[in-house]
Amino acid sequence: MDMCEKEHRKIDVLRRNSGIKRAIDITQLYLANKKMVMIPNLSKFRMLRYLWLNNNMITKISTLSTSCCLTELYLQNNKITSISGTLSHLSCLQVLLLHNNQLESLEESVAELRRAQQLHTLSFFLNPFTENPQYRNYVAHHLPSVLILDRREVKREEKISAFQMFSPGRNRVQHSVAFGRRAEFVPIAGNRDRSSEVQSSDSSW
Repeated sequence: MDMCEKEHRKIDVLRRNSGIKRAIDITQLYLANKKMVMIPNLSKFRMLRYLWLNNNMITKISTLSTSCCLTELYLQNNKITSISGTLSHLSCLQVLLLHNNQLESLEESVAELRRAQQLHTLSFFLNPFTENPQYRNYVAHHLPSVLILDRREVKREEKISAFQMFSPGRNRVQHSVAFGRRAEFVPIAGNRDRSSEVQSSDSSW
């Protein structure tokens, strides 16, 4: 019997001992500190909203495809190297803790969470990519719903700084429109039609 099967049987025992007849009725599942290297099959628990998998030895996320109702997911203190292709379907996610793992790609990790527009609390600290000096600004800009990042509030000043750093073209357009004059404009890649429309409307003022 492999590790995942053992954990799955333990979950079934806990469910029965709790008086819960159906796996689909479970909304919270605590699997922290189990020395797991893999996430067990959780496909039976389709109504899970809170899932603790922290403080294990998990290296990758592979069995959360049916957990679409998750609002809080705790994966901190593991050995996860990538979340690419694993969390984008969790559009209801509000809290995600991933600190103290081995995530190396900031761009891939942030892109995976773009659909989680209700995400307000996020932790990435103690991952390799957080050594990037632009890390916090990058997350603040690309995940604007996040209010708490690495246990610190994302302040308005940070959002402004992030906007100026990662959207210089859009920033210039806004200044041009605000002051009723044409500004020298460097179009954003893949967005030239929109920039020309803004300049055209500006010239008629």
